[in-house]
Amino acid sequence: MPMIRPEHAGAAAAFASAVLWGLSYVAMKFALADFHPMTMNFFRMASAFSALVLFLPVTLRGARWQKGDWLLFLALVSCEPCLYEICESVALTLTTASQAGMINATLPVFTGVFGYFMLRERLSRLAWAGCGLTIAGAVWLSLAAVSAEGAPNPLLGNVLMAAGMVVAALYAVCFRKLSLRYSAMFIVTVQCLAGALFFAPALFLPGMGVPQGAAVFSWACVLFLGIGVSCCALSLYGYGMSVLGASRATMFMNLIPVFAVLFSMVILGERMGPVQWLASALVFAGVLLSQKN
Repeated sequence: MPMIRPEHAGAAAAFASAVLWGLSYVAMKFALADFHPMTMNFFRMASAFSALVLFLPVTLRGARWQKGDWLLFLALVSCEPCLYEICESVALTLTTASQAGMINATLPVFTGVFGYFMLRERLSRLAWAGCGLTIAGAVWLSLAAVSAEGAPNPLLGNVLMAAGMVVAALYAVCFRKLSLRYSAMFIVTVQCLAGALFFAPALFLPGMGVPQGAAVFSWACVLFLGIGVSCCALSLYGYGMSVLGASRATMFMNLIPVFAVLFSMVILGERMGPVQWLASALVFAGVLLSQKN
């Protein structure tokens, strides 16, 4: 059998993580019908850590602790899951799943800036052109989106999602540096543990706590967000970054708006017109172009 090239495996992992994240916006909409955002984040992080801790003996292999790494880990967990999950979960109570997913198109822009100043990463002109093409497609897709219910303040929700993209970009840079000495799964395990501890006080605060009478489907969505997204998607994305670099891996995140819209159509009953389909094709074309050497 022919060997799979590392860059192809990294691209496939980043692509799969984009699919899971696209679905996460729909799942979060269902979960937030019964859960307070902070409580949902606790159960999400706790379920993800419970799954990842089983593989801890494996993920610890090859880890090389270096003086000062605790500062990188602190910055990493502060960005993701703490700040990012707050921005994302609160934003989903204010805007639609489709619009929240589309804001992810800004991630490569912020990551490119952080990558330039902190990692000295360089991108070819073709890669930058692909990045611009995907952002143009995502913006086009957003402008062509049809308004939906469940978005009481979409402007504020989209601003919160944009703030989340800033911290997600800084997270990507921290992850890239740590991935030189630690496996992606180990880093994600640390993230989920930190997230569970950070959001645990929500269980005891007024107006939060464990929801009474929450639907089984809402619990299932929370578990999917924990195991399927915080565990699997983050691990896949982390592996993709370790192989491709922060800037190239995050370009796949421009596929999230497309998947968010597609899943919203199938699950939430939303519909896309011909213009939105063309915009989605533009996003896919841009990601493919960005991966060309």
